[in-house]
Amino acid sequence: MTARALSAPVVRAALAVAAVGALAAGLLAGCAATEEELAREQAIAASAPESAVFPLSTPPESLLEEDVPIDGFGAGQGVTVDVCRPAPAGDDVDLARPAVLAVHGGSWARGDKAHPTWRTICHWLASEGFVGVSVNYRLAPEHPYPAALDDVLAAIAWAQHPESAAEHGIDPTAVALLGGSAGGNLVSLAGLRSVDSDRVDEVDAVVTLSAPLDLTVGSAVNPVFEQSMLDYLACADRAECAAATEASPQHAIVRGAPDFLVVHGTQEELIPVGQATPFAMALREAGVGVELELLESPAHSVGLLDDALADRIAAFLHDRLVPASVLAIEGSAP
Repeated sequence: MTARALSAPVVRAALAVAAVGALAAGLLAGCAATEEELAREQAIAASAPESAVFPLSTPPESLLEEDVPIDGFGAGQGVTVDVCRPAPAGDDVDLARPAVLAVHGGSWARGDKAHPTWRTICHWLASEGFVGVSVNYRLAPEHPYPAALDDVLAAIAWAQHPESAAEHGIDPTAVALLGGSAGGNLVSLAGLRSVDSDRVDEVDAVVTLSAPLDLTVGSAVNPVFEQSMLDYLACADRAECAAATEASPQHAIVRGAPDFLVVHGTQEELIPVGQATPFAMALREAGVGVELELLESPAHSVGLLDDALADRIAAFLHDRLVPASVLAIEGSAP
């Protein structure tokens, strides 16, 4: 593990083909895939261009520490996170900052924390004054539910542990989650589970982008997404799949849950907006703070993340992540 100052990825040509980057990596890793599997992967990439045109402006450089292990906190062997920290300046060198854990998408079967898009998001979070933590998790179908959820919970436990938090400049009492697509499903479920957990303390806020939130028979999803979901759930059919309910944030809502910002494109095809609106309504009915941001766009997940949405998300997070260190400083002021 090495810490170094880096500028965020700026090669727009690479970002222009990022929608199929994870797909290509998956094909290289699994050359024995059948023609049917390849066709399905291509259909998903075509209908969910997560970052075909990634609209977020390039953030300033931050300190990046790659491949920090979290398997000692209950993650699968070899699972790691990347940490992006604001470059220290003046009197804030020892200031503990809120952490925002960012979880990539990829139908629970593809994706990586080091993808240029998610690396840019990690640097952007640092530019907003947070400690950005980009999280990897075990992938389906080799590791079906709940492996990925366990890894996200392990990342939360790592961020909240006094020793690891101190090492990486994190305020362990101020932790939020952000996820796109399948990552949005995972952070939503982890945030809800954090309310009454023997593994982690409750997180402060959750942001979802184009998340599949109800995996049960009654949910509306694109047919090309169906098999990926079944692979993740290790089920042959959703009609007889107990894990579909267990893995659905829609069916895990509890009173006292952290505040949510639910973002979805109204014209999206892969994960229809009908996934977002019932979830937001159910949160409100349970007395949970929720803001629903519906954008007139066909973009999926971080393909929605332009500068305006980034400002909206940052404001939401700043409102809910006031670090204890800042409160102590304010409380001691004359």
